[in-house]
This record gives sequence, C-alpha cells and structure tokens, in this order.
Amino acid sequence: MPSTYQPRRPRASPLWQLVRHGWDEFLANYESKHRKDLGPLHPAATATVESFLRCGDLASGFTRLQCPDCGHERLLAFTCKGRHFCPSCHQRRVRSTSDWIATAVCHEVPHRQFVFTIPKVLRGIFRKRRHLLTHLFHTATATLRDAFRTRLNLPEGRLGAIAAVHTFGDYLIFHPHLHVLAANGLFTPDGHFHCMPAEDLDPAIELFRHRFLHALREAKLISPGKLADLLSWKHSGFHIHDGGEKPVAAHDSAGRKRLAEYLLRHPFSLQKITWNASTQTVIYRSKRHYNTKRNFEIFKAPDFIAAALLHLPPKGQQTVRYYGIYSNKTRGQQPLIPDHIIRPPASSNQQSKINNHQSEIQTPEILLIPAPPKQSARDMRPLWRDLILQTWGGDPLECPCCKGTMKAVRKVIRREEIQFFLRLHGLWEGIVMLPRPPPPPFDIDTMEPIEPPWQAIKEWIPDDEPDLDWFNRPRNPPNPDPDGIDQRPEWRAPKVKLDDGRILVLESS
Repeated sequence: MPSTYQPRRPRASPLWQLVRHGWDEFLANYESKHRKDLGPLHPAATATVESFLRCGDLASGFTRLQCPDCGHERLLAFTCKGRHFCPSCHQRRVRSTSDWIATAVCHEVPHRQFVFTIPKVLRGIFRKRRHLLTHLFHTATATLRDAFRTRLNLPEGRLGAIAAVHTFGDYLIFHPHLHVLAANGLFTPDGHFHCMPAEDLDPAIELFRHRFLHALREAKLISPGKLADLLSWKHSGFHIHDGGEKPVAAHDSAGRKRLAEYLLRHPFSLQKITWNASTQTVIYRSKRHYNTKRNFEIFKAPDFIAAALLHLPPKGQQTVRYYGIYSNKTRGQQPLIPDHIIRPPASSNQQSKINNHQSEIQTPEILLIPAPPKQSARDMRPLWRDLILQTWGGDPLECPCCKGTMKAVRKVIRREEIQFFLRLHGLWEGIVMLPRPPPPPFDIDTMEPIEPPWQAIKEWIPDDEPDLDWFNRPRNPPNPDPDGIDQRPEWRAPKVKLDDGRILVLESS
C-alpha cells in the first residue's frame, strides 16, 4: 500500500537548529577564529547558508495547491536548490544526475570504481586553492588510461571515466581524494571494448605517485628537496583502491547508478548529527577513528558550520569531470559505440585472483550490446512529483479527500499573505529570515524612491555618541546659519531652575 506523502519539517532538522543557533556567532568570530582555515568569507557561502535556513520553510514562501473538484488546499514550500550544504536539495540533484550517468553516459560494459588518495603532507596545498585539484584530476585519469593501455597492449585505446573530487573524510576533516567511475577496459576505434582482467595495482600506484609529484614540482608547489624526500619514502602515502569486488556487470544499470550516487554524495550525513540544545553542541557519529579511538566527535555549533563550509566548493569550480569517450565533446559528436565486448585472458601471475570469478570469464567472449540513449541531463531531470513517487510510493498531488489531482493556484511571497494563509491552515511558526530588501532609495514593495530612514539610523547610534544634535536639525534648512545659531521665530531661551527657587534664563549674546 503506498504511503502518504508528508512534507518535511526543516526546523525540526538538527542541521537547521545548529545553524540557526550558531550562525550569528560564526559570523561575529569569523576573522579571529575561522579565516585562517577557510580564507576570506565569500558572499556565495553566506548566501548558501541563508538560503538553507529558508529552504522548505513555509514562512519564506510557498505555492498553493488546490483540488479543482473539492477545493482542498495544500501548501508547497520553496527550496533553495543548493548543493554541498543543504542535504535535501543535494540529494535531489544526486538522484537525477546519477540516473542520467547510469543510463545516458555510461555504455553497457562492465564498470568499476577507483579511489585515488594522496599523503597527508600534501593535502594542505589544496585547502585554499581548490583550482589546483586539476592536477589530481589529470594525473589520476592519465594513470588509469596508461595502465589499461599497457596491460591490454592497446596504445590507441580510449578510456571512459567520470571523476569526482571529494574534499571530506570522516568527521569533516579536509581529505582531498578522487573517485573515478570508469569502464573496466578500453574502447578501440574499430568499435570493440576490451575488458581488463584482475590486475595488481602496485605499478599503477607508483606511476600515479611519480606523475603527481612531478606535476606539483612543475607548478612550483613543492621544492626539489621536498620532491626527492617524498620519492624516497618507503610507504609513499599514495594509494589506488578498486573496491576489491568484481566489476558491475554490463547490463546492471542499478549497479552503475549506485556507484554514481556514491560518487556524488553529500559531504556529511544528516543522520549522524545530534544537536544538544542545552549545551549548544553537536555530536557527529561515524566510524571508529584510528587516532582518537572513538566513534564520535563533539563540535560547537560555529565550529561545525566552519567544518561544513570547508567543503563548499568555490563558485564555478567543476567537482565532476568526464574523460575519454564519456567526455562532453565526444558525446556531442558522433558517439563511439562498442559493437562487441572482448575479454582477453589474464596473465599467469594473476590466475589465482581470477579463480573466484571463473564463472564470469567463461561467458561468451563477444557480446552484442545496444548503444546508450543520447539524452541531455536537463531532459532527463525528474520532476519533484516523480522523485516523491520514487521515495514515498504515493502521489504528492493526489487529493487526500477526493483522490483528484491537485493543481498549482499561485505563488505566495508577500509577508502579509504568507502569515494569513499559514494562520488559516494552522501552520504559523513565525518568519525566521527573509531575503534582505534592496538598499535605499527604492521601496521593496513599490520600488518607488524613498527618503533614507533617519529615525532607524538614529536608533542604532550608541547612547554615548558625543554629538547627536545633527539628528534634530532639519536636513535642508531654508536659511542655514553659518555660525550654527538657531534663529527660528519659535526659539526660546533655555531656563534653568536654581536651588533657591529663582529661574536663570540663558540668552546668547
């Protein structure tokens, strides 16, 4: 039986509560506590957090849905549509993009995920200069391509790979590494796909190590002495992990989607966050850490916000890139479609590793496969209604009274209307944060020129301000006196009452 869709309550989220309580303190202490790790606070980061506080909140605006048959109404809140900070909106993008990758980008050939990691001593280079992560993209994919070419003896073979950089590790530490979803083999110009057998990755790790370090040296990011020191380490800190399992089968679209979802996942999990309102602290639970010997970490609310913003990519940075036949250029041209899958025999020293996958090797050596559909990500982006149907199993536009289909009536964004409809439905919780109005001299509602709010400015002046008399003076007096003497007809000399009852009148000479 399909479940009934219930809109989420964003203010009940532990992430919303900790951001609400710690955001002002984070901004107040940013220069003294967080600028050293995060660098200058970009307006895009501030806008992302403020949009998250309004995401899904009916008090920030909504669309009225009404059933044309019985008149029943439902309010649909606006979302921020942000990534890497808002878990709900990020997951929506993950669901749509992963489905597009699995069905329209990846060919129906075996796929595997590779993870490229670098030593801790080099990670600080990319903390404030995220554009330098391009070196990690290029060296990792080039290493994978050349390792496949050498093993399959295909100098003209082309790789099909999708790479995504992750800057986060457990407990939101800064740990840049690369996840690569790649076809487990090479495509050749004659329309064949050659599968890779199970292979030891140690030679590829050494190739990745030398290429990455020399790329940093050519960019003058490390010194020659540091390069020689890193090349002399017995345990280099570089690693390539292939999952240790057999590849996802050629016709397993769900398996490719699962790998793509992990490739695009959110920096932190909402289910791991526990907000303690009494102590104003955050408990973040994860796997047992090898250093602290515990499976949780305690943050103050501003510190957790700083740790989360550390993994917010700069505006315009591409965190997901496509290589080889999966690149945008190749897919935009005449697609290279493999007509056959060829599985070469494994080398003798790897025969023991293949025994566990003997059933897969004994499949036919040549398989006909269909071409992937050529569709854009925008065309395949699922609607909000489709995502709710997949998650809840129920139609969010179905009227709970007469089972009709509800339709959008109008958007409500004005504060007075928002409060009226929310009180009407019994959903009023108060307005938390609306977008800032445009600065004077324009009114936010009528966009007509207005005078600067002098009275409002006066209220913000501290009480110990020495000179406040200029507020009481007319802004444009008809006949300003250069000596500053008030010569208006209604002026009266000040009177001071003395102790003996007499009155002293002060007259200017």
